[in-house]
Amino acid sequence: MIIAFVTRVVRVLVPLAARTADNMNRNLMARCARQSYLIAQRATGNRRHQRRASDVRGH
Repeated sequence: MIIAFVTRVVRVLVPLAARTADNMNRNLMARCARQSYLIAQRATGNRRHQRRASDVRGH
């Protein structure tokens, strides 16, 4: 009786845990991708700013 109950509980919790782990992994990967995108954009903006500053100075 107890074993049947525990088995039922485990069968419910395992898919929930797997789904939660998948969601967490997706969120982590998305956050990392977004962060790398922001770094690339910041580098591009810095280069653009340096180019404009050198044009203004006449270099």
